[in-house]
Amino acid sequence: MKVCIIGYGKMGKMVEKIAKAKGYTINQFIDSPDDQINGSSDVAIIFSTPESAYTNIIKCFEKKLPVVCGTTGWLNDIDRVKRYCKKNNSTFLFSPNFSLGVNLFFKINNAVSKIMNRSDDFNLKISEIHHTSKIDSPSGTAIKIKEDIESIIKKEISIESKRIGQNKGTHKIIYESFSDLITISHTAKNRDSFALGSILCAEWLIGKNGFFEMDDFLNDFL
Repeated sequence: MKVCIIGYGKMGKMVEKIAKAKGYTINQFIDSPDDQINGSSDVAIIFSTPESAYTNIIKCFEKKLPVVCGTTGWLNDIDRVKRYCKKNNSTFLFSPNFSLGVNLFFKINNAVSKIMNRSDDFNLKISEIHHTSKIDSPSGTAIKIKEDIESIIKKEISIESKRIGQNKGTHKIIYESFSDLITISHTAKNRDSFALGSILCAEWLIGKNGFFEMDDFLNDFL
């Protein structure tokens, strides 16, 4: 598999490391608006800045290049990407978090929310902590947790966001009643799982057409 890495920051470097360890070729790096995507890759993996994400996605589509995107903070444009995929038979997979552990965390939270929705005794809030250089706040992962749970319990949930040190990502869902406090949490120890998940999704995406999310991959993977 030949991979084009778009965004060569910490995540881009980790994708490069793991892809090479799996025997794949990185045949293009895109890290500037002036860099041209040549379309010679099998798939593009994007961990760029939010500001450049949509433009990079469209450039890949124009080269008939499947896209795996982990950039968050640009989702006001995601409906435009869905329409483009449908109209032009393009291929795209987005996830705010490619960690298999986090995606299991999503499923656990959804299951707990369905149980908690039967009771009015518990209040719910979400908290997240990331490193100080993370641009978007709240995180895309926290937003997904919020949207998933709100679709179940039909009430608005608050998110508390903090930026501290080099924290790779900690997310908590807190259920509290007069008598009980229940906390479900996930802490990322490093970036390896994010990079590995994006590469596994890239392997899966080749040969497909349409707009996909992590659940589409997981349904096959699991």
